[in-house]
Amino acid sequence: MKARLRSKVWWPRIDKDVENVVKACKGCTLVSLPNPPVPMKRRELPTAPWVDIAVDLMGPLPSQEYILVVVDYYSRYKEVKITKTITSLQIIKLLKESFSRLGYPISITADNGRQFVSEEFRTFCKECNIRLFNTIPYWPQMNGEVERQNRDILKRLRISHIENKDLKESLWEYLLMYNNTPHTVTGRSPSELFFQRQSRDKIPSLGEINYRSNDSEIRDKDKIQKEKGKEYGDRKRKALESDIIEGDKVYVKTMEKSNKLTTNFNPTPHVVESEHNGDCTVRNSETDQRFRRNVIHLKRVEGKWTSVPSDQSSEEQSLEN
Repeated sequence: MKARLRSKVWWPRIDKDVENVVKACKGCTLVSLPNPPVPMKRRELPTAPWVDIAVDLMGPLPSQEYILVVVDYYSRYKEVKITKTITSLQIIKLLKESFSRLGYPISITADNGRQFVSEEFRTFCKECNIRLFNTIPYWPQMNGEVERQNRDILKRLRISHIENKDLKESLWEYLLMYNNTPHTVTGRSPSELFFQRQSRDKIPSLGEINYRSNDSEIRDKDKIQKEKGKEYGDRKRKALESDIIEGDKVYVKTMEKSNKLTTNFNPTPHVVESEHNGDCTVRNSETDQRFRRNVIHLKRVEGKWTSVPSDQSSEEQSLEN
């Protein structure tokens, strides 16, 4: 557009005027690419094992079973439960079995699956004095630890399926191997950090190794590795601080497209009611329905927006708009 205009006309600030026209084009905005993500916010290492945990569901497997994955943020120790029922009551029952051995954590991070946002699950967490954190819908990176663990479990299950092995036995073998292997970030095995001892496996040991209670070395290494990962991830994703603020009018990304001509963003304007580190709450201007979305799912409405009196005719409204 700039090149075409320059070949025929010119006026002061021609480039800026062209950019403003394009930004104010509703159709261009609705089919444009999403905003870049905000820079990563790294989670601080908890003070001890089983303080902050994450839970997630995988499945279904060929046997129509599901896997409940529970990961400890401090040690990276994980447990899995296999179930055919994934109701909130069944999830609570499976978690109670773990809590009976390990005690209640301080917080649980989960996605927005119906099992984890139900009134039964919220009541259970409240009765157990557990803080429940639900991630932003359609933003699994917010619970990256358990999502990363799910990927490893899925790889092992696929190998077992190809080799025609029993999936459950393969899963137990994998957990024994994983929980007793030094982690690349902490330098210690998850079992060692979690239980403060080294678990026995098939590999012969030279003798008992005393657990060092001073974990300053682990914390320093954890912080360094996380910062390296943050810098690399932010650079690769071209992350930028969000300029969307409370009160902005935005379009919300279309999560489920009905056909090939569906626009990338919903044409109905929404108002940003709150924003914190890319976590936004928006309200539909027509239905007053509220949504929680990441800033990457939003696109600011550019251009001048004015109210149209209801007594104006349709022809007048179209001319003014």
